[in-house]
Amino acid sequence: NKPPQGFSGRPFDTRKGLVPFPVIGRVAARYGQTIAKGRLHKGLTFETRKSAQVIAPYEGKVAFSGPFRSYGKLLIIEHNGGYHTLLAGMAHIDVGVGQWVLTGEPIAVMERNGIDKPLLYLEFRRNSQPINPLSWLMTRKGKTSG
Repeated sequence: NKPPQGFSGRPFDTRKGLVPFPVIGRVAARYGQTIAKGRLHKGLTFETRKSAQVIAPYEGKVAFSGPFRSYGKLLIIEHNGGYHTLLAGMAHIDVGVGQWVLTGEPIAVMERNGIDKPLLYLEFRRNSQPINPLSWLMTRKGKTSG
């Protein structure tokens, strides 16, 4: 199972400040923010529109895809250089374990009905430890997140 054409193989740590947002939406909770029961938020939560398309923030191989505890559907993408992306809260995941994904490739869809503003959780990990995603994500022109 070889990476697809267009796969750069560059380590994740070479992409600081260049990683696209996984979904169009507003940052509802930030890394390090205190959340339920005094715990600290380990990623970013985006408020999206219904049926929003979720893309792969960076190329890699799908390490996990499916339901996980209270997270609902969870997707974990393994990147070169000891990094992982965790995404949770999607209604439907379109990629399976072992599949290679390219940066910007559609990988999932947010909830279509029920919730007014679906929430997508994003976490970047280096050697299994959560890191602040904001410094990795591309800044959006003329707009600050949050």
